[in-house]
Amino acid sequence: MNENPISKIEQIINEGYDFKFGDYISRGFDIVKKDWGAFLGFTLIFFLITIVVSIIPFIGSFAYNLFIGPPLVVGYYIVAHNLWNGRTTKFSDFFKGFDYIGQLALTALVQGLIILVCFIPFILALWKSGLVEWYVEALSDPMAFRGNLPPTVEWWHYLLLLPVFYFSIAYSWSYLFVAFYKMSFWDALESSRKLITRQWFLVFVFMIVAFFIMMAGVLALCIGILFTLPAFYCMIYAAFADVTRLNEESQSDDNIEQHLVG
Repeated sequence: MNENPISKIEQIINEGYDFKFGDYISRGFDIVKKDWGAFLGFTLIFFLITIVVSIIPFIGSFAYNLFIGPPLVVGYYIVAHNLWNGRTTKFSDFFKGFDYIGQLALTALVQGLIILVCFIPFILALWKSGLVEWYVEALSDPMAFRGNLPPTVEWWHYLLLLPVFYFSIAYSWSYLFVAFYKMSFWDALESSRKLITRQWFLVFVFMIVAFFIMMAGVLALCIGILFTLPAFYCMIYAAFADVTRLNEESQSDDNIEQHLVG
C-alpha cells in the first residue's frame, strides 16, 4: 500500500461512509461457501486449541486471550480476504495471524484493560448497593439466605455500563487494522474506535445480529456453529473491507503484479 494508512482512515472518518448492513451478512456466508471445508476444519482446530489451552491452570486463559485467540481470529480474516479477492488459499494461511502476534497481544491487552477500567464504576455502584456483600454472604451460607431477596439495584446503575458497550463495539476492527494495515496496537485501537464511532449504532446492531446468527448454530445440535462461527468472522471482515476500502488497494496491487508479469 502506497498511501499512508492512517491518513487514508482519517479521510474516511472525515468524509463518512455508508454501512451496508445486509450486504455484509450475505457476503459473510458467500465467503464461507467458497471453501467451507477449510473453514470447517480450521474451526474444529480452533475449538480444540481453545479447550486445551483454557484448561491449563493459572496461565491458560491469560495466554489464550493475549497470544493465541487473537492470531487465530485474524486467521479467519486473512483467509476471508484471500478468498474474496480470488486468491489461492492454503490451509496454513489460517495461522498467518501469528505473524502479528506481538501487536495483536498488545492490542488485546490494552483493549481489555480499558474495558476493565470502564467496569469499575458499575462494580462500585453494586458494592455500595449492598448486592455484592449479599451474594458473598449468601454463597458462604446458602440456607441462612433462603427466601431472602437481594438488595434492589437502581436503574441508573446500568447506565454505568454504557462505556463498556461503547468500547467493546468501537474496538471491533482493531485486529484487522493490525493485520491488513500493519498498524501498531494504539493506532489500530484508535483507528477502529474513530471509524466505528461514525456509525456506532449501526455497527452495534450489526454485531448483535451477526452474533445471534452465529449462536443459531448452537441450536442445530451445536454442529451448525462449525459453519456460523466462520461466517460471523467473515461478516466482520466484509464490513471492515468495505468501509476501509481495503479491496481497492488489493485489486490495485494485483493489477500491478499482473502488469509486471505480463
